[in-house]
Amino acid sequence: MRKIGISLFLLFVLGTPSVAQQAALPPDAPSKADVLRFLDLMQIRARLEQMMEGMKTGMKTGAEAGFKSKVPDATPAQLEKVDAFTNLVFEDFPLDEMIDAMIPIYQRHLTKSDLDAVVAFYSSPVGKRLLKEQPAMMAEGMQAGQDIMLRKLPELGKRIDTKVAQLVDEEMQKSAPGRKTTSQ
Repeated sequence: MRKIGISLFLLFVLGTPSVAQQAALPPDAPSKADVLRFLDLMQIRARLEQMMEGMKTGMKTGAEAGFKSKVPDATPAQLEKVDAFTNLVFEDFPLDEMIDAMIPIYQRHLTKSDLDAVVAFYSSPVGKRLLKEQPAMMAEGMQAGQDIMLRKLPELGKRIDTKVAQLVDEEMQKSAPGRKTTSQ
C-alpha cells in the first residue's frame, strides 16, 4: 500500500511538469532567470533533497517492516541489504530535471511583478527567518505525518481489505449460476 502511495506521488510530481510545459506562457510571465533566482533564494534544491531524504526514510521504514513481517527474526545484515536497496532507488534522482520542470509552472502562475514581490518578502528579515526555520519545521512535520500514517496504515489496510472482499462477494453473486441477467 505504501508503494502505491509513493508511486502515485512520484507519478504526479514527475508527470505533471511535462504537461505544464506544453501550455503557452502569458506575456507578463517572469523570465527563466527570474524564476531561477527565486528558486535559489527559496533553496529549492535543498528542499527537494530534504523531501527525498524524508521519502527515503519512510520507504526504508516501510521496507524494513514488510521484510520483518515475512522474516520475523531478520538479522541486522539482512536489514542492511533492505536499506541498501532503498538507497539505490534514490541514488540518481534527477533533481536538476525537476527544477527545470518547475520553471514553466512558475512562469504560468506568477507574473514578473508577483515574483518580484515574493522575492522582496523572502529577502526581508522575516522572510529570511522563515527560510531559515522552514527546513526544521518541514522535518518535524514530515516526522509527525509519518508517525500518523504508520499508526493509521493498519486500520486503513483492514478497511480496504474489507471493502475489496465485499466487492468480490458482490461480483461473485452477480456471476453466480441461475442468476437472471438483463440479456435473458
